[in-house]
Amino acid sequence: MQKPFYLFGAGGLGKEYYHYILQTFDFESDYVFKGYLDDAASGLSFRNHPIFKTEEASLGDECAMLFAVGSPQVKRELDERYKSIRIEFPVLVHPRAILVDLNGIKVGEGAAICPGSVLTTEIVVGRHVLINLNCTVGHDAQIGDYSSLMPGVHISGQVRIGKEVMIGTGAVVLNGVTIGNGATVGAGAVVNKDVPEGATVVGVPAKPIQR
Repeated sequence: MQKPFYLFGAGGLGKEYYHYILQTFDFESDYVFKGYLDDAASGLSFRNHPIFKTEEASLGDECAMLFAVGSPQVKRELDERYKSIRIEFPVLVHPRAILVDLNGIKVGEGAAICPGSVLTTEIVVGRHVLINLNCTVGHDAQIGDYSSLMPGVHISGQVRIGKEVMIGTGAVVLNGVTIGNGATVGAGAVVNKDVPEGATVVGVPAKPIQR
């Protein structure tokens, strides 16, 4: 029996995820795509798939879902929302992503590793993490739950990224750096020092924004 599959988020990332899931999972025997969930819209979406508001969808224990959302905080809120339902959150590792050491990389449920990304060895990726297009993650790195790496981010070896961290497009995090929970790294930044919890850093080298 095919399990209903939903994507939460009907924006641009949701359009991309639609192609990723078709290229990664078996939609002939394991799943059937039912459409999108989105709190802000309903009707028809990309390729005429339906968009359901959360209250409109009949979700049960026998369905699968991925959060096609970039915001770490929104992903955490969605995860909390659906705790009472035993939804399957499959791991999306796109066929064009490279995991060098399959036995040495741990990936949490609901995480997505997108085309062109490369992960080497002894890496831990948390739940509902997004590793977007063409990222690299070096040896012994850790990425906390709900964090998002935008396209072209490069994470060096032994980096520790906390929970709910947003790292902007093209940013580079150098060897051994720790980024605290809830921090934000601006696009194109080069991070060569630890980033405190909740801080926002930008520039080359990355420096905190004064508030």
